[in-house]
Amino acid sequence: MAEQKPIDPERSSSTAEGTAPLIIPRHRIRVRVMQAIYAHMVSETPADEIFAYLLEEMYEAAQVEAPHNAAFLKELYFGVLEEMPKLRELIESHLRGWTWDRLFLVDKCILLCGAYEITHFPDIPLRVTLNEWIEIAKMYGTLRSPSFINGLLDAIRRTLSQDPNSLVSQKTL
Repeated sequence: MAEQKPIDPERSSSTAEGTAPLIIPRHRIRVRVMQAIYAHMVSETPADEIFAYLLEEMYEAAQVEAPHNAAFLKELYFGVLEEMPKLRELIESHLRGWTWDRLFLVDKCILLCGAYEITHFPDIPLRVTLNEWIEIAKMYGTLRSPSFINGLLDAIRRTLSQDPNSLVSQKTL
């Protein structure tokens, strides 16, 4: 009897040769994009250089294995950077008792990415977006980050869902 190999949750179903290609999950993409945004904000290195250093290898692997995830990676990273002033304004409008300058830098990066995902990806349910960014806050933020991120992203979601012309109002929770 052939020995069974343990199942790797990061791998998809097997191919004809019996090996499974590595599929880069969106959770790993979100983490890496958040880290790249952080690197950009700390170093002020041009976005293309950060992409080449931190994201290009993952992007190229995703292009081969899951092109929709490659597109997600690129749109999330460059979209956040392009719309950062608008996203910051949206986030600041929901801060209560805080200012942008007082926020932990990791929380800023998570909020920017989460707000962008909420407002630009119609195919991703809001609950998925919120849960993903809360989990990332648990991994990289402070002890208070998850509840802070949850409250702020949910407040943004509630506000935007009241506008019938908003993408958010058309998304499922």
